[in-house]
Amino acid sequence: MHVAICDDNVADRKHLERLLSRESDKRRGTPNVLYVDSYGDKNHFLINPLKYNLIFMDMCLERGTVEYIIGELVAMHYSAPLVLYSSKIDYTQIPNLPDFVVHAKKPYIPEPLPQFLALGDENVRGFIATITIHQNGAPMRVPKDEIEYAVFDKDKTALHLLDNTRIDIDEDITTLKQLLEPYEEFERVNKNGIANFKFVSAVMPLSLIMQSYVQLRISPLRYREFKFLKEDMDKFS
Repeated sequence: MHVAICDDNVADRKHLERLLSRESDKRRGTPNVLYVDSYGDKNHFLINPLKYNLIFMDMCLERGTVEYIIGELVAMHYSAPLVLYSSKIDYTQIPNLPDFVVHAKKPYIPEPLPQFLALGDENVRGFIATITIHQNGAPMRVPKDEIEYAVFDKDKTALHLLDNTRIDIDEDITTLKQLLEPYEEFERVNKNGIANFKFVSAVMPLSLIMQSYVQLRISPLRYREFKFLKEDMDKFS
């Protein structure tokens, strides 16, 4: 599960990081480990907020920051739980908050965290992540977990899905990589190819062997990097 901490108080942010690290240790050996990112300002957080299944937030140094962030999330169709921790600002007084907001009060303490993490786990189970690509100008949504790999060939970028479907899309390989940026399993492995490392069967010194037995060429200089990435994907898949 991907968790974000958005808190402009450094000490509080570090404290919640420690508490979540302990909760993640309890999940060791399961697929439900926590990947935690921390942010002290809105701009860095809003680069890729849709990757998170759960957000903890208290941004109180500048009034209006929380309202701004939530407005941006609503515009992006974010729907996972966001836990607003009131401290200097009582966020329960903000009108017309979306349904995904849950209220709590500082300080950060261990007791309610399992309850909040359970909301994130529920989001993981029920959420199907998709990317929007275009085919001959028409938008199309493709579940990201159905994408095995993509290659640029003969002036076209082709998505190759697990069911052996090929979709020629309008996006070039660089734009497609940007669309897939929130998901760590996707990596650009050469100038013209992107692989979903959940579906890499083997990493060889000069190539990746995909689940469909397709080989994607790689530089031997990146062999160790890709080997470790596959190990990480295998560990938590």
